[in-house]
Amino acid sequence: MLIASGRWRVFASAAATALVLAAATALVFGPQVWVDFVTKGLPINDLVLADPERIATPFYPTVFMNLRGLDLSYGAAMAVQLCFSVFAVAAVAWAFRFRRDADPRWLMALFLACAVCGVPYLLSYDTLALTFAALLLLAHGSLDPKGQRFAQLIYWLPLIQIGSAISMFRDPR
Repeated sequence: MLIASGRWRVFASAAATALVLAAATALVFGPQVWVDFVTKGLPINDLVLADPERIATPFYPTVFMNLRGLDLSYGAAMAVQLCFSVFAVAAVAWAFRFRRDADPRWLMALFLACAVCGVPYLLSYDTLALTFAALLLLAHGSLDPKGQRFAQLIYWLPLIQIGSAISMFRDPR
């Protein structure tokens, strides 16, 4: 988004901030914290995604995890996720490159929706920023009835995901 919209100073500031935070973390906790993150933390993400029992699946409102919940194989679900990820990046790049003059609320909502669609590992509470964007669009009154219903569904997405988890683990007796 920042590159497509030509916001180079913001991009540089974000990169510098990330480096400063990484260095501060290494100073406070030691550099091993970053080694552990890469060697232990990141592989755990893949274990969650590849879990054959799919215990955590209902708690992840992502394309990948929903396809895994429908018993699609890891490889097939990841291939579909990759398509969604590419589309999400392309949509954000196009909008921020060629539609810079669009309503900032719409651009923010697009960016946040694409962020949710673009990753396989995301928990329900990570949709809070998208929920906020949906509420802003609702409050602005710029949505047609279908858009209003969609924004309401976004608002309820965490509850829908958690509700599906409860029904998945409910004893059938």
